[in-house]
Amino acid sequence: MILPFALALTACQTHPQVRTQSAPELNVLSYRTFGFVHRPDTDKSRYRTLTTRYLEDAVSREMLARGYTLSDKPDLEVNFIVGTKDKIESSPAGVGYGRWHHGFGGWGYGPSDVYTVTEGSVRIDVVDRNQRALVWSGTAAGLVTDKALKNPEPAIDKAVGAIFAKYPKQPLVANVK
Repeated sequence: MILPFALALTACQTHPQVRTQSAPELNVLSYRTFGFVHRPDTDKSRYRTLTTRYLEDAVSREMLARGYTLSDKPDLEVNFIVGTKDKIESSPAGVGYGRWHHGFGGWGYGPSDVYTVTEGSVRIDVVDRNQRALVWSGTAAGLVTDKALKNPEPAIDKAVGAIFAKYPKQPLVANVK
C-alpha cells in the first residue's frame, strides 16, 4: 500500500521542488472540461482513499479557478501518482578550535551524524481523454514530516498549489453547461 500521506511533503520546506512539462503539440488552453480517472494511482485498493479525496478537492479548486468545468465526460482527465522513498543523509563533520580547562585550547574534529529522511512526491498528469495523450504534467517533491503525517490535507493543498502555480496561464472561460 502506498503511504496515504506520501503527499505530506511540504510541511518542513518553504517550497517543494516542482517540475513540469507540456506536450507542445497539445494546447492545454484549448480544453474546457476536466474530470478524474476512474481509479487514480492513489486507489490501488477497491475504495476511495482520503489521499484521493484531498487531491481531487485541491485539483478541482485549481482547475475551476482557471475556468475549467468539472464533467462526467471531460476533455481532460487528471491522474495522481504518489510515492515515498527513504534517503540516508548526514550532517557535515565539525572541525574547530576550542578552549579547555586551564586556558589551553586546540583543534578538534567531530564526527558527522547519519540519519534517514523520507522524501514524498506527487505527480499530477493531465491527459487528453480522446487522444489518450499526456498534455501536461507537474511533480512536487519534498521531505515528509511528522506534523504533515498527522494532518496531511494542508500539505497536499500546498503541494498541489505549488504544482499549479506553473500551469499554463489562460483567460477565464465561461462555464457552459
